[in-house]
Amino acid sequence: MMKWKSLLCMSVSTFGLAGVISAPAAAQTAETSAPQTTPPGSAEEAPKPTAPSDQSINAASPDAASQDSQPTAGDEVVVTGFRRSLESAQNIKRLSDGIVDAVVAEDIGKLPDTFASSALQRVAGVAVTRGGGESAGVTVRGLPDLTTTYNGRQIFTAEGRYVQIQDFPAGTVAALEVYKSGLANQIEGGIAGAINVRGRRPFDFNGFEVSGSLNGVLSQQSEKIVPNGNLLVSDRWDTGIGEMGLLVNASYVGVNFLDSTREQSLVIASTNQTNADGTISNRAPGQPAGLRFPDAQGNFLGYGARYRPSANAAFQWKPTPELEIYADGLFQGFRSKDYNRWMFIPVFGDITLTNVTTFPDTNKISTATVSGAVRPDGYTGSFNGKTDTYQAGAGAIWKRDRLEVSADVAYTDSTYTANLVNVDYAAATSPVRNVQFEAGKDGGASQTFVNFDLANPANFISRGLYQELLVVSGKDWQARTDLSYDLDLGFLKRFQVGVRYADRDAARDFGNLYVNNEGARVPLTALPGAVVRTSLPGFTYNNAQPNVAYAAITRDSIRDNLPALRSYFGVPAGVPPFNPPDNFRANEKSYAAYAQLKYGVDIGNVVVDGVVGLRAVKTKTRISGFSRIEDTGGAVTFPGITAENEYTDYLPNVSTRIALNDKLQLRLAYTQTRTRPNFFDLRPNTSLNQPVILAPGDPCLINATTPDCVERLRRGGSAGNPDLDPLTSNNYDVSLEYYFSRAGSFTAAVFRHDAQGFLSTVDDRSAAGLRIARPVNLGQTRLQGAEVSFTSFLDIDGLPDWAKGFGVQANGTYIDAKGDLQSNFASTLNNEQQRFPGVSKWAANVVALYEKPQFAARLAYNYRSKFVTSYTLETLDPIAHAIVEKGRGQFDLSTSVTPVPNITIAFDIVNLLGNPLQRYRTYNTGDTYTRQVVYIERAYSLGVRFRF
Repeated sequence: MMKWKSLLCMSVSTFGLAGVISAPAAAQTAETSAPQTTPPGSAEEAPKPTAPSDQSINAASPDAASQDSQPTAGDEVVVTGFRRSLESAQNIKRLSDGIVDAVVAEDIGKLPDTFASSALQRVAGVAVTRGGGESAGVTVRGLPDLTTTYNGRQIFTAEGRYVQIQDFPAGTVAALEVYKSGLANQIEGGIAGAINVRGRRPFDFNGFEVSGSLNGVLSQQSEKIVPNGNLLVSDRWDTGIGEMGLLVNASYVGVNFLDSTREQSLVIASTNQTNADGTISNRAPGQPAGLRFPDAQGNFLGYGARYRPSANAAFQWKPTPELEIYADGLFQGFRSKDYNRWMFIPVFGDITLTNVTTFPDTNKISTATVSGAVRPDGYTGSFNGKTDTYQAGAGAIWKRDRLEVSADVAYTDSTYTANLVNVDYAAATSPVRNVQFEAGKDGGASQTFVNFDLANPANFISRGLYQELLVVSGKDWQARTDLSYDLDLGFLKRFQVGVRYADRDAARDFGNLYVNNEGARVPLTALPGAVVRTSLPGFTYNNAQPNVAYAAITRDSIRDNLPALRSYFGVPAGVPPFNPPDNFRANEKSYAAYAQLKYGVDIGNVVVDGVVGLRAVKTKTRISGFSRIEDTGGAVTFPGITAENEYTDYLPNVSTRIALNDKLQLRLAYTQTRTRPNFFDLRPNTSLNQPVILAPGDPCLINATTPDCVERLRRGGSAGNPDLDPLTSNNYDVSLEYYFSRAGSFTAAVFRHDAQGFLSTVDDRSAAGLRIARPVNLGQTRLQGAEVSFTSFLDIDGLPDWAKGFGVQANGTYIDAKGDLQSNFASTLNNEQQRFPGVSKWAANVVALYEKPQFAARLAYNYRSKFVTSYTLETLDPIAHAIVEKGRGQFDLSTSVTPVPNITIAFDIVNLLGNPLQRYRTYNTGDTYTRQVVYIERAYSLGVRFRF
């Protein structure tokens, strides 16, 4: 109660301050605000498409991709907030040359969700994964390989190919544009299409603008409140050398979370399994052979405090009506302080199972008492992550009569640093444990210990110290010039050409150290500066695990005593040194040129238009690293190694739009797209993991020659593959769109992607005692499906005014996706294509809206059906099977009250249901056990927004 009281006081105080300094204006509708695209007022009816539009993510145009109509005075429905957002998004889709969906910031407020990635999940065909207090892993029509741009310029994080959309606080975003079919004048790089994040610029406003927000976010499991805020200031003015404008926008978004996981091993053991010494001791007398059960369980508590500071500034200058010069910059930050606790509970060793129950009519064990198992162990981890991404760019646009010429240049610099320290522990003894393999309504692991107090620090000893340091970075110069000329040649309407150059650097440095001291049996409390307390309980929405709290060393006692801990474990002072085989340096240059022709013709009352284009891209890549060579005497050297590659892609696009009347139009499109492999996958290096260390009592200490032990004792590693090919796809799209009002539409689309070259890893066991994971290109993957979307408000004559505030958004997606697996998996499945990872067959969004000037509410439901996360081969299971995440739905609620014209108080709830993520794996020919049950955060937000 005190937390909510503090949160309410903070919001009310901010409300009072804003009320003193405010001036009359429309209320902002977001805790993280972004200025509107057009001045307040009602949007025009979108015009009948009589000529090709020029919508694209062309970086040379600061207004590119914006199709918001200029407002006109009107006496119809007042257009603000949700309704304005839907109208602007509808105009973008309707007038585009390609197949595009958009999410537009409400009025001068926010996107419909706190994080940009959460807003994208409302778009048909877009899916996300959840965890860590946010949405991530954005895919479009099942494909994860996207181009990400900011104001039309390519942007990335560190050495990666793209930026995570959740790294954009909603307060700095004017719109998110999802390009599902490409155009020749768009930057290449994503077989799934492109996502353009559009920021604000000063000419988006009529004059001086100030908007801001402050709110508190309470996460239920972590029981923490985090303040979030945003401030935007913009102005434009006339000078003796033309009109100028300047905008500055800063945002701070934070979240605390506690994701709690109950987990079980993928290895399904058997009661007729022979132990290392040749005996069968895991069966009590009279117990039948062949009973199956997961051979380990675990509990994971992942607590994190993550913050994203962000700032952007934009300058525009029009010295003449024909010329515009602009410059803008972006800072994007990420800060993470995670505290992870893991307990591993073996159900293997020299075990005996008693009190066994099975599921009816199966050989699957439901519950058992386990004695003689290997002792539990785990770790307490302190992880710090930091990203700083900077992008600065400038350009100019010159227009005269039919000619438009633009130029743009930008520089990007991004670095990510991750620092991890784990203190490993083990139970001092191996207690008897009662296990349940499908517990409660959510299923999954549950266990209790007999005569063993998990909350007593004396029951745990130190097992070791692990340290890890990762520094990855990327830099980029990009420049482009575009020319467009309006033609007067009958059905030929416009000719476009352009060139683009990019020079990209990427680097990776990694080092780690591990020291094991379990043999010394040092009490956990005896470590230097150790503060041990019972861990956070987690599992707030779970009744299946009665005892999940256990003694653990705290994050602060790890970080505050690192020098002493390093000295105690006998490792060098400071962070771990970088390991040469884990590092690389890369340079990539790309040269692109395109030509695109727009056409249009009237056939009676039917308008037919579209584009035909070709983009040619030459890529030169050079990656240098180190190999590891060990001679017969044990001496290790690291000679340098360099790999180079060069190739050219030709990417055609053809699209047609047929406007059957002023409300109904049909689109047809064919495109070819491709994605370059990540630099990490292209590296020429081979690196090795830490050697395998077995726990006391492990059966492999008795006999290491059994097939299971030989496999478990292999030292893992990873290697790159500089011979990887780009991922390619042929894409076919048909879309039917019916626009029956300014914010009302019904659209249906079918699509198909014929892709080739997705990456997977193959384990190379050719070297004795090693298992090296190496990326390879796979064969064919086919994704085909359909989307349906509907949006409308109750703008019906005769209804009372209050009823016209109701609206609905609904969409559904169906995708059938199958592809080739890596050879060692495919051979166990008759080399047949399998379900493509990350793709749900069904997905749906339903959003109920209500909006009036003084009150607005939105209840959103998002659902995606089950999907494959990965494929694995496991001991005692000769067939490759999928780990599958079950279908799940989530409700989110947003409400706001505007007591005075320029102040809005908002209250939001994310994850109303609190239902968990559930994953399982099949074994044999259809039997399953739950793999993981993950309880993610429910968050409450209360705050105030203002604009004047």
